[in-house]
Amino acid sequence: MSQKNNKVDIFNHSIIMSLFLLGWPMIVSNLMQTMYNIVDAYFLGKVGKIEFSATTITWPLIFVFIAFTIGFSNATVSLVSQYTGAKNKKMSQKTSGQAYLVAIILGFTLALMGILVSDKVISLVTDESSKEVIPYAIKYFNIIMIGMPFAFLFNISSSILRGWGDSKFSMHMMFYSTLLNTILDPIMIFGFGPIPKMGVVGAAWATTISRIFIGLTSSYLVFKGEREFKVHLEDLKTDWNIIRKIFVIGFPGSLSHTITSLGFVVIMGFVSAFGPSVVSAYGIGNRIINLITMISFGISAAVTTMIGQFLGANQINNAEKTVRTAFVINFTIVAFLSTLTFLFGSHLTKFFINEPEVIEIGNIFFKYVSFSLPFFASMGVFVNTLIGAGRTGQSMIVDIARLWGIRVPLIAIMAKSWGFMGIFYAMIISNILALIIAWLFVRFGNWKKAII
Repeated sequence: MSQKNNKVDIFNHSIIMSLFLLGWPMIVSNLMQTMYNIVDAYFLGKVGKIEFSATTITWPLIFVFIAFTIGFSNATVSLVSQYTGAKNKKMSQKTSGQAYLVAIILGFTLALMGILVSDKVISLVTDESSKEVIPYAIKYFNIIMIGMPFAFLFNISSSILRGWGDSKFSMHMMFYSTLLNTILDPIMIFGFGPIPKMGVVGAAWATTISRIFIGLTSSYLVFKGEREFKVHLEDLKTDWNIIRKIFVIGFPGSLSHTITSLGFVVIMGFVSAFGPSVVSAYGIGNRIINLITMISFGISAAVTTMIGQFLGANQINNAEKTVRTAFVINFTIVAFLSTLTFLFGSHLTKFFINEPEVIEIGNIFFKYVSFSLPFFASMGVFVNTLIGAGRTGQSMIVDIARLWGIRVPLIAIMAKSWGFMGIFYAMIISNILALIIAWLFVRFGNWKKAII
């Protein structure tokens, strides 16, 4: 794992080159992260739509817990990148140590809370027409929670090095973790030799084992200093001023992601009311959307690092140019990819589940929702600009407005009039309006000043 010149020096590259050098490893990393779910979906689809639906129903709830950690990961990127831009490596290292403390405490606390409430919450969000899915969903969820603290450790390790300017680390680690998950999935789902057939439980254990591996390994490498950036044991000594700053910046983002994730849980309640076929088609559609938007999120992650470092160095013009350039690149790439999903939606659905009703609904999903994907994906550029600047309160408003202010109310209204089609209409409208809201914050907001 030891390599030289991992850091991208954005001050000695053009904006486009810096976006590319920081962005492509994050794109690959995010694509591999999405492969976790796609691999699970592929093999569970061969078991049956009930098992497949178990992962679809639980994922929004799982993401509620993951979401709460995202804000603190983003705070770590923001602070480390701004200290890096200001040429203060000592404070970058100290901040990183405090971020690990936050990760350890929060990770284990959230995992325990998730396991304790799983039975009641999953039963609550699952409609009566999909009640046969509940036992599978609860087992899947509880096992995934065991890996939660280790997933948070990996996210913090990646955030530290991304802020420093090394985005390849995440890509390398995700490769090994995804490879391990891909090998374990068929073995643990279908059984092999002395390992019994475990179905959805096997899929959960495959993912959890992979997350334990990636969490421990990534943390070890950061503390060992394998990537030119080293966190020392003395950096773990509690510094309440830094922890307070991490919470001040991180909590709005965590609250934002948690509240929006709860919105997806509510949305899944509406979706599950239409039965397993709609749930399966919706789940496949979201997995493909995630695959496409992971490319966009990779570019947006590069924006976070660059905005932080440019603001830390007081290079405001370069920060503004980064936003403009990233938006154009992002919109163009996602527009092309969403055209493909529009044209080949039925084939994509059939790849996962070869049932006529599911294929038909999946094709309708892609015909409608594909149109709005460039708007949704490009919103990420503006949101990550605010995150890189440490203005997580503003990014929180955008996220909450998109889901709770627009999408959830529209689904509640439209699903009554147009059935499951109303859900697709609401997705389109909310994606477009959210882009406009995010642009307004970047155009007229106060993000162009460092917070360190």
